[in-house]
Amino acid sequence: MPEALTKSKFQWLGIGFLIAVALIVLVVVIDRFNASQYQLATTHSTVPSTPILTTKGITDIELPKELTIFGEPMPLDNWDIRERFEREFYYNWNNASQIVIWWQRSGRYFAGIEKMLRDAGLPTDLEYLAIAESGLANVKSPANANGFWQFIPQTAQRFGLRVDDLIDERLDPVKSTRAAVAYLKYMRSLLPSWTLVAAGYNMGEDNVAQALQWQHAGSYWDLFVNDETMRYVFRIAAIKELITHADRYGLNLSKLTPYRMPQVRYVAVRGPIASIADWAYSQGYLYKDIKVLNPWLIGRSIPSGTYNIAVPSTDEDRAAPK
Repeated sequence: MPEALTKSKFQWLGIGFLIAVALIVLVVVIDRFNASQYQLATTHSTVPSTPILTTKGITDIELPKELTIFGEPMPLDNWDIRERFEREFYYNWNNASQIVIWWQRSGRYFAGIEKMLRDAGLPTDLEYLAIAESGLANVKSPANANGFWQFIPQTAQRFGLRVDDLIDERLDPVKSTRAAVAYLKYMRSLLPSWTLVAAGYNMGEDNVAQALQWQHAGSYWDLFVNDETMRYVFRIAAIKELITHADRYGLNLSKLTPYRMPQVRYVAVRGPIASIADWAYSQGYLYKDIKVLNPWLIGRSIPSGTYNIAVPSTDEDRAAPK
């Protein structure tokens, strides 16, 4: 083999060796960089070190053998009743983040709701009906139901709530709860049990009364109606059980803080006021402060009349940071 070709061959081998070494060095550098980035990411991770759900698995959970809802026993010894409750229980248990939010919101609203229910002689378990309806939030449904208790406009007005283009008292937690108590009490005068009242809240009291009659049924547990109403009382019962006995089911709520009710004072305001934003600014607040604390003011203005407007008592109670 000519000497020039031999030298060229060794030169190419040398270049190939250097390229291979360079690639190995590059791989090592990249691997160490990735390792350092992973270490940084885990050090500054926003995921809590103790998860809300413990290591208890779904098959480790022992469901209750006896339950009451609205003070009425649930016949869990019946296979159909048991399976329907388990369906709602496992579904809601698997959505633990919602249980957390509901529990936190209950710290803000349950005391007031419970007092109204007790004062009216109604079972306090009805507060869980509000969670089933709205999650204790002012949400609007496709059927134009709104607020904690999901009143449609006609029913809201029937029980004394104002609903128009500028004022929607379905969004006032106190007034809407007062109306819900009146409505629930009215339905109990028509239906023989609170479970049937809850069913009536979902599908209408007249529809429940008619179903009882033509099906020759005596209770909610006997009825065969639409799927949503068939699930409704079970969902309320599952939510109650998960919130009141969270620790039994691996839900660690003890490290969380329930939401508090902002402290407010009320200012009598005479309308019309063309701009809530301008009025709020003149009082030392922002538009957001007034809208969050008075969700029933649905427009940008205040109509004619006199209204008690909630304003934050301290800077800590503002919705907009000071």
